[in-house]
Amino acid sequence: MNDESQQRSEAQYVIGVDIGGTKMITVITDRDGNVVYKQKVGTSVDFEAISGQIKACLQACAVTMEQVAAIGFGVPGITDSKEGTVIEAPAFKWDHMPFKAEIQRFLNKPIYVNNDVNCAALGERWVGTAKNVNDFVVITIGTGVGSAIVANGALIQGSGYMAGEVAYLVMDKDVINQNENAFGDFGLFEKKISGVALSKHGYSAQELFELYRQGEPQAVRVVKAFVQDLSMGIANMVSLLNPQKVILGGGVSQSLPAVLDAIRSTVARFTPIATIIELTSLGEEAGAVGAAAFANEQLNMK
Repeated sequence: MNDESQQRSEAQYVIGVDIGGTKMITVITDRDGNVVYKQKVGTSVDFEAISGQIKACLQACAVTMEQVAAIGFGVPGITDSKEGTVIEAPAFKWDHMPFKAEIQRFLNKPIYVNNDVNCAALGERWVGTAKNVNDFVVITIGTGVGSAIVANGALIQGSGYMAGEVAYLVMDKDVINQNENAFGDFGLFEKKISGVALSKHGYSAQELFELYRQGEPQAVRVVKAFVQDLSMGIANMVSLLNPQKVILGGGVSQSLPAVLDAIRSTVARFTPIATIIELTSLGEEAGAVGAAAFANEQLNMK
């Protein structure tokens, strides 16, 4: 065993960082996925500040940098996970940002970076709802909408690292209205079911679903349309990919228990291919845990 392999085998922890549009979640886990420390702060796109936050987390839980095997990052954008480059992250105005090279100026550790939803899927497979599941889809509904695909046990990233970009799904209304998808803009599907789309009705997603439960007519109409649009997207993915599970995550998913049965029955009407539709068990930590999972997975491949 060479010195580098010896150091990796002795390092007990991995770190996962989910850099979201408004918040950054950091988790420190052992090599089996058990979270030993977590912290949520406002998002920063300053690499020195991000590294400083990681070091503060280590100090808070009495873990040394020498005990860390690797650090994984989840980023809301199209990411070249092999090169460690963020191809496009509109929320941060990043265009072909050499993320790995930038962060390694402050952190002398193996660094891995992937799309945030891909990370969420890896987190679900490591210790979440998809543990021991080889075929599943994760759909996250927050400010925007994204998805990740795991098929035959492998994360599907696509030729341009854009597999699972469900934001750009097209429906018949889009064709009738001659709507178009374009990079840098919310996708047509995203404009129907995202948190931003729901907020255009004058309420947050949480408020809207609470009004729905109370039977308020406008909320009932909006939420029923949401259920139908989301179910159409899910049904199409199920027909194409035949996943064992579809896992719903993201901020809006916290409001979905009230309509989960309606989503399941609507999807069953739209496709005869059976699947299990569940909510994430990791909640908002899925991306950070998954970033740690990605780092751990990459280390194990060496």
